[in-house]
Amino acid sequence: MKLLALRCPNCANPLAVENDDVVMACHHCGETVAISQNGPVKMPVHFAVPKGQQNVGNQWAPFWVFNGRVVIKRRDTQGTFGSAEKESRQLWESARALYVPAWELSMRTAQNVGSNLIQQQPLLQQIGRPEGAVFTSATVTPGDARKLLEFIVLAIEARRKDWLKNLEFELGVGEPQMMALPQRMFGQ
Repeated sequence: MKLLALRCPNCANPLAVENDDVVMACHHCGETVAISQNGPVKMPVHFAVPKGQQNVGNQWAPFWVFNGRVVIKRRDTQGTFGSAEKESRQLWESARALYVPAWELSMRTAQNVGSNLIQQQPLLQQIGRPEGAVFTSATVTPGDARKLLEFIVLAIEARRKDWLKNLEFELGVGEPQMMALPQRMFGQ
C-alpha cells in the first residue's frame, strides 16, 4: 500500500479530502485539485455564468462538460407521435455541450439537472474564479460521467410523448472539461 501526502500542490497546506472527492478546492488558497493515484494535482476548472447575470451567489457546482454529439441509431416507440420524433431529431442533429452534474446527487436529480442544461443550452460566459467562491467537491470521475451521460440522454428521450420502447445511440464525445456553474442556475 502506498501512502500519499495530501497537500495542495499550490500552497502545500493539508487538504481536507473526503472519501469520495475527485476534484476539490483547497480551503487555504482556493486552488482546484484533482485527487489522482499519484496524489493531488492542479485541475483546471472553468467558472462560467449565464450571459448578462451579475448576482450569481458564491456557491459553485461542478459539472463535467462533454462537447459532441448524440447519434440516435434506432428509436422504437409504441405511439405515433411524429412531433416527438421530430423533437428528438432537432435536439441531437448538431453538436452541443452535454452537461453531467459531478457532485453527489440522487440519480433522478442528476438526470433532471443534466437534461435541463443539455436541452436549454444556456449562453454562458467564462469568468475568472470569483472572490469568495465556494466550490462543491466533485465526486464523479470522468469515466463515470460518461456513463451518467448515457442515463441522462435516455431520460430525455424517455420523457417524450411517444412511449419509447427501444433506444440505441452512440456518444460522439471527447474528454470532458470541469466547469463550475452557480448553484442558483438550477435551484440547488
